[in-house]
Amino acid sequence: KFDAALAIASLIELKREGYRPRRSIVIEFSGDEETTMHTSAVIAEKLKNADLVLNIDDGGGTLDEKTGLPRQFSWGGAEKTYADFELTVTNPGGHSSAPRMVNAINQLAAALLRIGQHRFTPELSPLTKAYFEQAAKLETDTARAAAMRAFAANPADEAAIRTLAADPAMVGKIGTTCVVTMVSGGHALNALPQRATANINCRIFPGHSPASIMSELQTVAADPAIGFKDVTEGSVPSPSSPMRADFTKALEKAIHGVYPGLPVIPAMASGASDSMFYRALGVPSYGASPMFTKDSENFSHGLNERTPISNIRPGINYYLSLIPDLSK
Repeated sequence: KFDAALAIASLIELKREGYRPRRSIVIEFSGDEETTMHTSAVIAEKLKNADLVLNIDDGGGTLDEKTGLPRQFSWGGAEKTYADFELTVTNPGGHSSAPRMVNAINQLAAALLRIGQHRFTPELSPLTKAYFEQAAKLETDTARAAAMRAFAANPADEAAIRTLAADPAMVGKIGTTCVVTMVSGGHALNALPQRATANINCRIFPGHSPASIMSELQTVAADPAIGFKDVTEGSVPSPSSPMRADFTKALEKAIHGVYPGLPVIPAMASGASDSMFYRALGVPSYGASPMFTKDSENFSHGLNERTPISNIRPGINYYLSLIPDLSK
């Protein structure tokens, strides 16, 4: 809502000033980005011939915790694909006083342990390579900074991988991740389980299909008796958007117009946004909100979600620069 208000105010101001874009500017409003995103999927299909999408619900800047001054600005050019896979084991069951050699819960647990120990091959895209190279310059932890630079130079660097994989804030940036999020099994305290299920939640690195990741998990589970099913809802695989020079030039000009010299870093999101529908259709989509917050005050999706009032004037000036440069 904050970004929508600023963007509309900026467009009204441009109209008042007599600005006439060479390219058509189409404004898309959707009310379900935080839920099903069905509206965005429908609208994306209607706008599949667009040259570029500016997603004002992604990206943004970070304020220093102590000074409150802008520390860096990130724009979004990719996001990992969300996927849920359901694993199921069935068994004839029986009474707990007469145990069988094969137990559905034990069988599923053994597979989950193997999956939990599995690590997908680390990888880089042009966007994440640029992220690691630029973010390393701002990193205050010297070991992490060195690992970021080493990984950007060689994604097979084992020492760098170990350092980054051990950091919850970094492991999702170096490749696909899959974790067990739910387990269910059994129907009575004194009965052998006839059914056991688990959900594996994956965040898939751009360029891989959910089917290929599910196939890899099946190989790792190494038990043909376990059924796998893709139960994902509301997500589509999408590639990274290209690092277009016209976009990055306009973006850096806009952000430096309000915050001179501020570091600008490309980023890949681990969560989903409506950009995925456009990218899946081949339309470059870039997240570039001018909202700045402290990490400690980032309450996205929370009841106390908010933004500093100090963002308003710089945000409008940012759009007054960015929108004309991308549409003239």
